[in-house]
Amino acid sequence: MSLEELKKKATELDITFDDETTEDDLNVLISEKEEELSSDLDYLKKEKIKWEEEAKKAFKKRDLAASEKRKLSEKLKELEDLTKDSVGKDELEALRTEFEELKKYKEEVEKKQEEEELKKVDDVERGKIQFAKQMDALKKQMDDMKTSYAKDLEEAQKKEKEQLKAIESLRGNRLESDILRAAAKSNAYNPDQIVALTKGFFTYDEQLDKYSNLVRDVGGKIVDELSVDEYIKTFLGREENENLVKSGASSSSFDTKAQQRADTISASAGKGKYKANDPQIIKEAEDKHLPPADWAEIKEKMEVKQAALREKK
Repeated sequence: MSLEELKKKATELDITFDDETTEDDLNVLISEKEEELSSDLDYLKKEKIKWEEEAKKAFKKRDLAASEKRKLSEKLKELEDLTKDSVGKDELEALRTEFEELKKYKEEVEKKQEEEELKKVDDVERGKIQFAKQMDALKKQMDDMKTSYAKDLEEAQKKEKEQLKAIESLRGNRLESDILRAAAKSNAYNPDQIVALTKGFFTYDEQLDKYSNLVRDVGGKIVDELSVDEYIKTFLGREENENLVKSGASSSSFDTKAQQRADTISASAGKGKYKANDPQIIKEAEDKHLPPADWAEIKEKMEVKQAALREKK
């Protein structure tokens, strides 16, 4: 991941950094933040369990209070029954006083228990709401991270495809350049034509980083492998392709003619219509991946051949 992509991801995670922060520092900060988010999720799960336990305790106290309330009600009922059957004034007053005290105590207990229950319920509900909000925020943050990662992955795959396409194009240009040089060496009339005719017969070997022609027998088994130079020489040496080679050239004389041409390249800048030091020739030779002297010679031969064809018409 590039430095710009790391900065973008750090910004999404609310990580503070400046222009002096290195790529390694950003990697460390991002890793720590992701671990922190993971820890936050574990904390929220523990909080949920804690609030559930608190709620159970609150409900247990509520049930205990209800039991006490029931016992008080039964006691009051007993006192009421006694007061009905009692005949002594002093005893009646004492029972009434006890009854009022118990009634007051009962009301106080019920009120206090109700307040505690309401408080506990409010705390639990508030805790649930806070937990839900924190979970939603964490989920959104995780979703944003997934979306960002998917987008980064898509961009990386797109770049990879573009790079592979560029590499294929460069390999194709290199193959065409190799065919052009081999065709020129073999004295072909039109090297560009040879490229069009033969470039489909070559296979690229990624391990060896080169193109070659695979020779197969009748059963399809590979029996030989020819380099670009070897195949072009064989191709132009075939009887049916004599029209593609300058008159008088043969496969046996290709190497000799190529050597003779190489011996005279140094002097070609001052001979013929096209000069190897001509800026236009140099530019065209670079486009075709050929030495300027070779391209000057090839271009002149092509014009001679075209002139001869026009005269025959």
